[in-house]
Amino acid sequence: MSPNQFLDLSYYCDTSGVPLPFPVPEAVFDVKAGVRDWLSTARRDLSGTVHPRAEVDGAVIVEPGAVVDSGAVITGPALICRGAYVGRGLVRDHAVIGPGSKIGYACEITRSLILAETRAMHFVFVGDSIIGSRVNVGSSSVLANLRVDRPVVEPAVDELFVTVSGVRVGTGQTKFGAVLGDRVQLPALTSVAPGTLIGPDVTIYPTGQLGGLYPTEARVRM
Repeated sequence: MSPNQFLDLSYYCDTSGVPLPFPVPEAVFDVKAGVRDWLSTARRDLSGTVHPRAEVDGAVIVEPGAVVDSGAVITGPALICRGAYVGRGLVRDHAVIGPGSKIGYACEITRSLILAETRAMHFVFVGDSIIGSRVNVGSSSVLANLRVDRPVVEPAVDELFVTVSGVRVGTGQTKFGAVLGDRVQLPALTSVAPGTLIGPDVTIYPTGQLGGLYPTEARVRM
């Protein structure tokens, strides 16, 4: 397969049926910038249900039918789409929670796009990532976004690279987590390395750690 195939978002996710209010870029490594650019022009609109004990700051859009529950913290810019639910977790800094998706207790979603009907319910961190539709991110899993093969510096300054079909490809980003394709079920307690690419319908058995490229319908055992 051509390396370019694995750099196209359509390889991982079908966005055609996901009602988002902005166009999703075609290239995987352009998605975060596309979300950032659209949200940077967003105006605060809390049309959905926001519990009085939720903390919602900045340019946050909560669409009709979305629920932000007691104890949730949302720091904009951020978009909570129709039918989505955010419980006692943190959504921040140019994040999109797609239609029907659910974010639960002690989860943090930052600078990430989550598509439709996806769940991250318990003690999950998702950083600088793209998660497809009908995905489950198991309890206590981490989608790490920062390289640690050298002393950590904040803000990060070194570009992240991925290896696709033996070709080293720059992401153009200093922080990049993972892509989880449609219908991936990530087991609990999984640590996903920065730059991991997981195609749709990949079966992942309990592994502890993941990294690299996993093509469509692969079966992953460690």
